[in-house]
Amino acid sequence: MFIQRQNLTKWLTMALLICLMCGVSSCRSDGDDDDNEPFLPYIGTWERIESSEEGSISLELLITQSAFAVSWSMTLDDEWIDMMLIEGTYSESNNVFLLTVIRFGILDEDTFELVFYTPDDIEWDQILDEELEIEDHFEAKFIVTGNELNLIIDANGDGIFDPIEEGETFTKK
Repeated sequence: MFIQRQNLTKWLTMALLICLMCGVSSCRSDGDDDDNEPFLPYIGTWERIESSEEGSISLELLITQSAFAVSWSMTLDDEWIDMMLIEGTYSESNNVFLLTVIRFGILDEDTFELVFYTPDDIEWDQILDEELEIEDHFEAKFIVTGNELNLIIDANGDGIFDPIEEGETFTKK
């Protein structure tokens, strides 16, 4: 009987260890969980809509872990038309974000479709400078308060991010 109890104790101990190992293994992070990533309040989809007598303009800003996209649409005869899309990446240092434009699309008035450009295109610099009036690299700040994001671009290059003069407020979508 003593031998049987020893075997039973061994089996129970072994079963308990296996259960514990499975429990610990299932709790280990596999990299898919967002719990280990820092909370970044600016990540998400944000929108800004302005209306006037001529119609409405909608800006939608999508920010992910390392990329951004800005789409600009407007109403024409009560129908939304996509006018522009700017895509890029960003890096952050001391709460200042360096945004890099990697692709943009502009509405072709003949086909009513977006025509896309990348840095490899000859027209890249000319369109960015003259039509869009932006650089392909620029600094910005994202300030989140509640469900609002203030995107502040140092437009005049003075190193001061003025939320009133250089900021645009978006609402969480």
